[in-house]
Amino acid sequence: MVNSQLIPLPALSDNYIWLLRKNSNAIVVDPGESAGVARYLKQHGLNLQAILLTHHHGDHVGGAVALHELTQAPVYGPAGERLPICHHRLSEGDTVQLPDFNFELSVLDVPGHTAGHIAFHGRPNGSAPLLFCGDTLFAAGCGRLFEGTAQQMLQSLKKFSALPGDT
Repeated sequence: MVNSQLIPLPALSDNYIWLLRKNSNAIVVDPGESAGVARYLKQHGLNLQAILLTHHHGDHVGGAVALHELTQAPVYGPAGERLPICHHRLSEGDTVQLPDFNFELSVLDVPGHTAGHIAFHGRPNGSAPLLFCGDTLFAAGCGRLFEGTAQQMLQSLKKFSALPGDT
């Protein structure tokens, strides 16, 4: 059995869609558009098992409906946000079970960038922990405050800093 692989798929002019694959299964996180994901799935013979959304902005949800229609993969997203599609509304303390990947993702509420922003954290079997944080955290800083406050963003970033160091 192959370990999971995390693949960044370029999207729009300055984004990435994260695709996690293991064997013939995949999940995608924040698909701002569908074409590149659909092409990758087809080229590699992958079955999309889940679509994860961190917040409602178009550059993170723009491809969710088309990918669901193409694959019937369930969509998981924040309970407190208006989304174009969502089958499982999540908030802190919830988990997403990924049996084909042999791990689960825990949900964190991380308001600041948007009011209902969430993040997904978990450790794929045999790999370092992953954090899908949407637009809360970037390599050179945090996301812009559109709906939340600076205090909320600070609290959200503190949640990230409390995660295991190898995340």
